[in-house]
Amino acid sequence: MNPFALVQAKSSVLPALASLTLVGNAADLRELSTDRPDTTESPFTVDAGHFQFEMEIANWTRDGGDREYALGELNAKIGLDACNDLQLVLPLFRHVRGGDEGFDNVQLRLKHNIWGNDGGDTALAVMPFVQIPTANGDLGSGKFEGGVIVPFAFSGPGDWAFGVQAEGDLVTSEDDSYDFAFLASATASHAITETTGFFVELVSILDTGSSSDWEAYFNTGFTWAINPLTQLDGGIRVGLTDASADFSPFIGISTKF
Repeated sequence: MNPFALVQAKSSVLPALASLTLVGNAADLRELSTDRPDTTESPFTVDAGHFQFEMEIANWTRDGGDREYALGELNAKIGLDACNDLQLVLPLFRHVRGGDEGFDNVQLRLKHNIWGNDGGDTALAVMPFVQIPTANGDLGSGKFEGGVIVPFAFSGPGDWAFGVQAEGDLVTSEDDSYDFAFLASATASHAITETTGFFVELVSILDTGSSSDWEAYFNTGFTWAINPLTQLDGGIRVGLTDASADFSPFIGISTKF
């Protein structure tokens, strides 16, 4: 989620599309709010008839002796009406050292904004999703999974913006049956200058069917608006428990047009 949308206008585009959006569209569209770079999703939806692309250009993860990286995870969105958008998450390439590599699991998501899309100090949404088993080899479980995400955003004092999220998922367990996993997160963000900002976030993950312990992460990063319609982001996710991945730096970019 990019909670800055509650306190200031921040739009972003891929440089290649800048010429398509700089003329006319900026004034017509709602302030762009993205589901990245933090884990907490945005409760805001894409304007009806418009598109939004959010891409994690690259990330690299260390977990003990394990290493992996991913390139080009794209979240492609289209606004369906005033309060709904449809999202297709395409993880284009993932490589696990000593394991498989290639395309990962696709997600299909539908976000419904309950309130806050067009103003106010708070916003709430619900987003069910299904994960389609498209992963190459052992990158995925080979089974359908899914869940429901509920993000909530609110303005704070001193131009701080906050977001919290609850998520319940049906996931594949180690014995190939299904179990429940729960995720909770909280994020806070603030502008540094007119074109830059930062966020800090805590994330908790509990899988009821896993032999691993509770996962927890501290995430932080920065955003940079190259121009009124172009935003880059980068940061790091740091594991806080033995069951968590050690750390994962990342960079990304988003656009709406």
